[in-house]
Amino acid sequence: MSKFILVLFIPALTAVVSCSFFEPRDPADPDPGEEIPWQQPYSPSTVVVNLENSMEGRSIAMTMACCDSSYMFIADGADTTEFAASWNFSDWDYGVEQNTMMNIFNAAQASLLPEDSLISVTMITVSSLPDPVAPADSADIYRDYEIIAAGSDYCGWDQPAKGRVMFRMVEDTYGLWSMKRWYDYRSSTPPDFYTWGVVKAAVR
Repeated sequence: MSKFILVLFIPALTAVVSCSFFEPRDPADPDPGEEIPWQQPYSPSTVVVNLENSMEGRSIAMTMACCDSSYMFIADGADTTEFAASWNFSDWDYGVEQNTMMNIFNAAQASLLPEDSLISVTMITVSSLPDPVAPADSADIYRDYEIIAAGSDYCGWDQPAKGRVMFRMVEDTYGLWSMKRWYDYRSSTPPDFYTWGVVKAAVR
């Protein structure tokens, strides 16, 4: 008798469990990066273009795809000295960068400004520091930047973050480049303009 009950019980239990396993799930929110232009990064300069587009599109996945897993952000020494009592600039690795950029994107979205006014990123080539013509394995390239992020007290439309960055790019075994280091440098003195490092440290 107990075997007969067990035989009936197992199919019933399987039916109940299978309902929860095979019910359709609610679709995940689409990544805003689906409409963002992306080029395969076969050169260091392409990484910069992808970074601009990914940040403006507020795609955390695509922004972090521009970074090597060993990525580090190195703040300007003057920033780390002047703002040491307020914010933490140390040990800024891939995980810290990812969380910080998420905070910036969320703050921009929460500002309720029009979509095309949330983030603007301009990377300007430095004529006196041209990009390497045929880099091998790693390369240092420079850009002067202006970055605006809605929801930030330090880089609004009336006062963009300004500075110079030296990107240390690395090439993987497939010939694809990514950003290993962001060395941040001041191009002016706060409070006239703040660096991107200060903007990020404020929401880290």
